[in-house]
Amino acid sequence: MDSPDHSQTAPQGSSKKRSRTVSNLTDEQVQHKRNVDRRAQRAFRQRTKDCIVNLEQQFSQLQETAYHREQELIAVRQQNKSLTDHLEAILDLVSTALSHSREVARPSEGAESDSGLHQEPDLQHRFDRQNIPSPPPSGLDQHQLNQPTTNQPLAQPSPTPTDNQAPPNVNLTSNERVVPEQHASYSVPHVAPTMISNDSPLASGHTSHQTTSHATNCSMTESPVNQSTGGMSQADHFGSVPTPSSAILIDTRHYATRTSAFTVLPSHSPSTCPLDQILLDFLNSRREMLAGGADYNIVVGAQKPTVKALIDNTLVDSVHPLSRMLSEVLSTFPYVHQTEKFGLFFLMCLTMRWQICPTKENYLTLPKWLRPTVTQVTVPHAMWIDNIPWPGVRDILIENPEDYPFELFSEYYSQNVSLNWSFDSLDAVSDVGNDRILHSIFEKHIRNLKNWTVSSAFQTRFPSMMTSIDCME
Repeated sequence: MDSPDHSQTAPQGSSKKRSRTVSNLTDEQVQHKRNVDRRAQRAFRQRTKDCIVNLEQQFSQLQETAYHREQELIAVRQQNKSLTDHLEAILDLVSTALSHSREVARPSEGAESDSGLHQEPDLQHRFDRQNIPSPPPSGLDQHQLNQPTTNQPLAQPSPTPTDNQAPPNVNLTSNERVVPEQHASYSVPHVAPTMISNDSPLASGHTSHQTTSHATNCSMTESPVNQSTGGMSQADHFGSVPTPSSAILIDTRHYATRTSAFTVLPSHSPSTCPLDQILLDFLNSRREMLAGGADYNIVVGAQKPTVKALIDNTLVDSVHPLSRMLSEVLSTFPYVHQTEKFGLFFLMCLTMRWQICPTKENYLTLPKWLRPTVTQVTVPHAMWIDNIPWPGVRDILIENPEDYPFELFSEYYSQNVSLNWSFDSLDAVSDVGNDRILHSIFEKHIRNLKNWTVSSAFQTRFPSMMTSIDCME
């Protein structure tokens, strides 16, 4: 019975809601509604505007990122092309030298071997079976064997009446090549004079065996091309290394080690600035000392050089010549902070020690990013470039010397390079007795290439180098 009443009240409630129209509102209610609508419209327009601005910013960032990626891709392609060209040039040089050496090493028909021929046992046995009279012996030129051997010579059988006998035509294997007698004006195709040194395993009367010293290990060819071509017959245990007016079998396994990575030095051009001249003069003088038999530790100094002259320049006369020279050089750059001076001192010490004496131990002390690139090895360049930490920047400086002269680059580099050492500069130094050396933690900090950065001024001046540097503001 209550349901009819309820059904009658419902339409009345709905009619009241529908009756709320603008015409039924008071002036104050209408004004309030209009204000609310305006605020809603303004908020909607502001949200739309903010969304558009945000999208435009994202679009600009994406455009900038795409541009940098494109520049990086272009730089990588150029670097790959440069590396490919250098490798092709090296392969051409090596192939030419190897072909020439094989042609020279091929025994001539009917040629007679010189006396004192070093023979393998099986080759000697074949010689013994032939009854060919021995030719008159002719000794080696004295100036060719004027240095004693330090390595144990190849084993020779006891002299017999047939030791000096050589048939007119003998088929030799790849391990038993004999070089016929040449004219005195004959030039060795790919073995530089410095490679035939005190540790050359020439066949001679010396049978002493001496321990190889640092000075002996440092006797090597400085030209990277000679180093590459000089050891190309590594597949043969014995190869032909012809010398004037002689016929000697030389164990080329000894020379094969010369082509190891640690023996391939950068190719330097004549000095281009005072710093170049100082570095080259010091390098050459130290090499001459080693060649003259000076003690290795006296020549290159301690493994951890002192930095006390870098802290107090009045102590330069009390330190090793290497530390003194580098301290005096770095003191000419007034804009370099003390921490960065320590870092540059460390890098320059490592490169100079290795270039003075290119042993495996000195090479392994170099951070991988400080070791020479293909461009450094193949293209003659200023020596100061070897101490720049970023490999890509070194290649750019070598390939474009006119665009980046020392005066221009060194000014920006010295003022804007940073090691990002967050502690005091003296915290990078450790006191050992009366000496001061770099702390091992700081050395580890230096060896991390990501800690080497440049400021925005350097980035603005040399934008093409930024793809090779991990930048930090």
